[in-house]
Amino acid sequence: MTAFNPATDLPASVNSLSKLVGWANGAFYQLHKATDYQESVGGILVPVVTAQDGLAANKTERIIFRVSLELEDTWRASPQPFWVNVRSISTAAIPTQYRP
Repeated sequence: MTAFNPATDLPASVNSLSKLVGWANGAFYQLHKATDYQESVGGILVPVVTAQDGLAANKTERIIFRVSLELEDTWRASPQPFWVNVRSISTAAIPTQYRP
């Protein structure tokens, strides 16, 4: 699991849920953009995370992430929130450009 300490790893500029989502997805993308998995039986390998920037119909700039997280087999029966049952992909450190 990639270690994370919000007191030391999270930049002060991440001060809203939207910014937290962007920061976390951006760091995750930097670490795992070359990691693939098979999404369906007989299907092709797809990236665990993708990122694309673009201009929306209303002319606002966007960053679009698609992320796939592996869950413990027993997550549906678990009384804990789903995120507690997310399996780690690696032990890679948070990229330097994402650290304060």
